[in-house]
Amino acid sequence: MTGGTMNIIKRFLTRFGIGAGDNKSTSRSTGRLPRVRSYDAALIDRLSDNFLAPITTADVELRNALTVMRARSRELERNNDYAKKFLHMCKVNVVGRTGFTLQNKARDASGIMDKVANDIIESEWALWGKKGNCTVDGRLSWLAEQELFIKTVARDGEFLARKIRGYKNPWRFALQNLEADLLDETHNISDGPGQNLIKMGIEYDGWNRPVAYHLRRRHPGDYFRSAVSAGTYERVPASEIIHCFITDRSTQGRGVPWMHTAARRMNQVGEYEYAEVVAARIGASKMGFYEQKDDVMGIGPMGDTEDETGTPIQEAEPGVFEKLPAGYKFSPFLPDHPTTQYGEFIKGSLRGISSGLNVAYNSLANDLEGVNFSSMRSGAIDERDGWKSLQTWMINDFIMMVFEPWLEMLLLTNRTFLPYAKFDKFNAPEFRGRIFDWVDPSKDIDGELKCARAKWKSDRQIVAERFNMELEDLYEQIAADEKLKKKYGIKADLGQLISKTASAEPSDGDDAGAGGN
Repeated sequence: MTGGTMNIIKRFLTRFGIGAGDNKSTSRSTGRLPRVRSYDAALIDRLSDNFLAPITTADVELRNALTVMRARSRELERNNDYAKKFLHMCKVNVVGRTGFTLQNKARDASGIMDKVANDIIESEWALWGKKGNCTVDGRLSWLAEQELFIKTVARDGEFLARKIRGYKNPWRFALQNLEADLLDETHNISDGPGQNLIKMGIEYDGWNRPVAYHLRRRHPGDYFRSAVSAGTYERVPASEIIHCFITDRSTQGRGVPWMHTAARRMNQVGEYEYAEVVAARIGASKMGFYEQKDDVMGIGPMGDTEDETGTPIQEAEPGVFEKLPAGYKFSPFLPDHPTTQYGEFIKGSLRGISSGLNVAYNSLANDLEGVNFSSMRSGAIDERDGWKSLQTWMINDFIMMVFEPWLEMLLLTNRTFLPYAKFDKFNAPEFRGRIFDWVDPSKDIDGELKCARAKWKSDRQIVAERFNMELEDLYEQIAADEKLKKKYGIKADLGQLISKTASAEPSDGDDAGAGGN
């Protein structure tokens, strides 16, 4: 290698900040500090000069961005198919068809389950959850409230509700749903002597613990209540507020919309698809331009087929060929859309969006093309772990925060004979979310049976995981089924009954023969 070539390579490496001149002699001759091997992610060069970020708190980062992110997330829900599908997936996979079910576990001092008390609490919880009881506006059931919660926190990044004790229903308790817009991001007051800090509408004590929420008296986008100023606030104690969001940083006070990393790409994909559809419609139409021939001059007017500048205009109909005006030639407009790369580009974009939303691409895009059973099973198991994690978070941060004050008011109203003095005993809820069907029932059932035989899982654990119910409740149902069989003299099991019913049904050929007679 010649000396000239070596100099060119050194200049190239130096230009991009790649280790040339790292020895001590070079450092002495140039007067520069020796280069020390460090983290590549911290290098600042021509390739990363736009990859800079200041060191600030989470609330400082959110202060100027949260309102715009929330508004854009809502816009995506209204007009973007993939955003709407993602929010629907959150509702279906986290809440499910029936929502979270309560199994109360109150026990006596001897450790025996207090079935009577548990049944009463579970029954009262179910009654309170009917539409008209659990929210102050009477519009939602408890199931609808759970669906609203998960969709709101996914779209807006956070969920707000106020616990109304003493409300005029038999349980003296209800929820008032509040939109995150009522918590003003611009309402900030620095702490001083004897004064708490207010950040983005939340008041904190010296330990950074929320003590109050300063809520707007009117939604800033509500034009129906102009008599109430949106700039005035109501100070509500934190003990009355349920404020739920996923915490990414320890001092974070507000939530981030779950679609924030994918939002720009989702919007661009939606706009690109719309543009391709328009271009395809144009390409499918007979369109073009009239051009006057160079050798023809002085063409007279064409009546109604000309615009104000004298340019000929005609409308095309499918399957109709028209005669060109005298002295003009036709230049077709032939846009080539959609392109051959359209499908692959959309797939690649949706894979990135799916990663940002933490869902499987096949589920978000409704695309099962080229998917085999093994890959689908692996993807489904991984995705379900994410949904189960969200279920646990929702139970701890929302449902438990509702159940405890509800139980307190239930015991104080004397609606039941359960004494308030035993609140700690009765406050033993276990909430269970939706269960997921087996991906491969035959193999999964066989695996569960093997675990039971090897004593790796108890019967109670298997029943709870697979059927979302207590083992005792399962045995009770089985006993009731057996009693019902004896009543009607049924000796066959359900599988045999289904087989007999199926074999007794007439086939298509039997129906045709009967009709011929």
